[in-house]
Amino acid sequence: MYINSHHTDEELLRLLREGSKDAFEAIFNRYWNSLYRIAYARLKSHEDAEEIVQELLASLWKKRSEVLIINLDQYLFVSVKRRVISAIRQRITHEKYWEYYKHFLPEGTTTTEEVVEYNDLNTAIEKAMQHLPEKSQQVFRLNRLQGLSIAEIAENLKMPRRTIEHHLTRSLRELRLHLKDFIFFICFCLFF
Repeated sequence: MYINSHHTDEELLRLLREGSKDAFEAIFNRYWNSLYRIAYARLKSHEDAEEIVQELLASLWKKRSEVLIINLDQYLFVSVKRRVISAIRQRITHEKYWEYYKHFLPEGTTTTEEVVEYNDLNTAIEKAMQHLPEKSQQVFRLNRLQGLSIAEIAENLKMPRRTIEHHLTRSLRELRLHLKDFIFFICFCLFF
C-alpha cells in the first residue's frame, strides 16, 4: 500500500500495528523534526537529542503490536519529554557522583587515572541501576543522591515506609552484586 502525507495518524497507527514499514516511515518523517526540537531545546546536545528520538521511534516500531496508542502525537510528545527528563536526571546523578567523589580527594591531586576510574565507576553504577525496577531506582536516587529520608520518600511517593525500605534494600543488594569489581576502588576512595 502506498503511504502518503494525507494519511491520518489513526490510519498510520492501524497500518503500523499490521507491521507496515511504510507507515512507520511516514510516522518517522512526520514527527522526527518536532521530537528532535523538543529534545534539543532541553538538552542542548545534538547527539543526546538525536539518540533520544531514535530510541523512542525504535521502541515504537518494536512494540507496535503491544502498545495501545489512541493519540499518536500526544503519545510521542509525552514520551520524548519523559526520556528527556530521564536523561537530565542521569546528568544530575553523574554530577552528584563526581561532587561526592571530589570530597575524598585532596585538593589539586586529581589525576587523569582517577578521573577515568571515577567515570568507569559512574558508568558501572548507571548500568547496574538499569537492572533495577523503576521504583527501586527512584527510591535509591531519592535516598542516596538527594538525601531524603525514608519517611520523606514515603510521603512524596505516597507509598508505605516498608515498601520504601524494601526498594532501598533491594537496590543496595543488586548494586553490590553488579559493582563487586569496583570494591577495591571504592574502599581506596573511602580510606585514602
